[in-house]
Amino acid sequence: MRQESKKNYSAIILAAGSGSRMAANQNKIFLKLGDKAIFEYSLDLFLSDPDCQSILLVGKPEEKAYFSRFLSETVLFVPGGAERQDSVRHALALVTSGNVMIHDGARPFVTMSQLNLLKGQENAILAVPVKDTIKQVAQNHQIHQTVPRDALWAAQTPQFFETALIKKMHDTAKLENFLGTDDASLVEAYATNAVAIVSGSYENIKITTPEDLIFGEAILTHRMRQESCDKLEAR
Repeated sequence: MRQESKKNYSAIILAAGSGSRMAANQNKIFLKLGDKAIFEYSLDLFLSDPDCQSILLVGKPEEKAYFSRFLSETVLFVPGGAERQDSVRHALALVTSGNVMIHDGARPFVTMSQLNLLKGQENAILAVPVKDTIKQVAQNHQIHQTVPRDALWAAQTPQFFETALIKKMHDTAKLENFLGTDDASLVEAYATNAVAIVSGSYENIKITTPEDLIFGEAILTHRMRQESCDKLEAR
């Protein structure tokens, strides 16, 4: 792996989700985790990074008023699209930095050290090795095969790309009517550029279901305790 290096970039935070799987009557990223809304954790992290030149906060057009208090010369609102991929493409049109990080606003626990590791690559994503045994299942819900997990990693965000490359990939996918499962999958489909894996963290969960909120509160409590211990040891 390359040494960490400083690279200027823009950040895209995707916050145009819904509350369907969360069984909530509002956008899940508005739900409180500790004393902040879920998406605020990643927003604050990017704001604290001097290499981050601008932040494109992607939300539903009808929810722009909610986001207005977070907007500034650095933080801009971008109306989301019908699909996640459409939302990313809309935001990419406004990116002028040479590099871009694309992040799910529902992942509040990414760290600065992980951002720095991504910036040490040309194109890279955070990911963690799969821990469970993975079964490929037929349509009748019968097991087809057990997939060897040695080479399987679970993709996370942020995903870091050269802006020109990922813009071209999104434009090509639009023309081809191809819908990828993440942004790296577009590079895999249409380019020869390698996308590196940077070790993420099992704490970098995506808050999607009510159970995830329980895990999130536990992670937040653990980090707060660790921070308090570090402060005491520094005295």
